Amino acid sequence: NDLDSYVRFLIMRLLNSLQGKALNYAKDPGADASAKSTLFMMNNTFYLLEQLGATSRHKTKELPDGEIDGDTFRIDSPWFREKVGKIFEAEKTKYVKHWEVLNSHLTSVDKSELTYQGGSDKLLSLESGRLIKARFSGFIEDFEKLYSVHQPLAVVDPKLRAMLQRDVMNVFYPRYTRFFEKYARVQFSKKNMD
Repeated sequence: NDLDSYVRFLIMRLLNSLQGKALNYAKDPGADASAKSTLFMMNNTFYLLEQLGATSRHKTKELPDGEIDGDTFRIDSPWFREKVGKIFEAEKTKYVKHWEVLNSHLTSVDKSELTYQGGSDKLLSLESGRLIKARFSGFIEDFEKLYSVHQPLAVVDPKLRAMLQRDVMNVFYPRYTRFFEKYARVQFSKKNMD
């Protein structure tokens, strides 16, 4: 019981220290400050969960009674997974929210806003074409900005990297696919349809 209390004290001190360092990243100038801060906390809390969590993928060695192997120490108390896991999930939610701005461009154009040239249903008028083109180009511009901010940031753990890639993609990809399938067939520009 004393060991659990001491380990809890150490983990809480470590988390407070990590949060202080994350705040330093958030204070940095530049568009990537918030992303650095959240990635710093995610990388560190994920590492703690993976290395010290009771459900860690690492196997422990059988040791004689009374011996502790420092490489295989696990914290199986519920407070650990709850506290560290909660911080990890909160930071991941913040990170993924950076990508939600892309969805603002993926809204449908109301049919009442679309007019066609010469009364046909095939070629949009110049103004209607611009509505759709603006949504595609706005998405591309914002995606390129976000990518340039997030691309140099490092996520070393392959498991965490794959998780973040999947979660970020789930923010906008399904909506983008529906938007693209709906409007890619519409002739909204004489040039640069690609």
